[in-house]
Amino acid sequence: MEDRAELDRIVFNQTRVTLTRDLSVMNGNLVAGSQGLVVGKLANYTLKVAFPRVTVGVSWRDCEIVPGKTGMPTEAEQPKLIPNPRHMGQE
Repeated sequence: MEDRAELDRIVFNQTRVTLTRDLSVMNGNLVAGSQGLVVGKLANYTLKVAFPRVTVGVSWRDCEIVPGKTGMPTEAEQPKLIPNPRHMGQE
C-alpha cells in the first residue's frame, strides 16, 4: 500500500491482501505474491494476516489489498515459487 489512508478500507475477516515483499526469511510460505486474510491488527500499522499455513504480523507497506476477493485464500491460489537460499547479511 502506498498510503496509510488505504488502511481504512480494510475489513477484518473479509479483506484479502497479497504480499509485495518476499518474507520467506520468516517462513518459507511467505514469498511475494502470497495471499492472506486480514484477521486483525497487532499494532497501529501492523496487520495480523492469516495465510493458509501460518498467521503472521505484516507491515502495511509490505502488502496490497486484493480488489474484488474476500475470504480465506486456498492453498491452490498461493504461488508455487521456490525461494532462493539466503545468506547472512543479504537483504
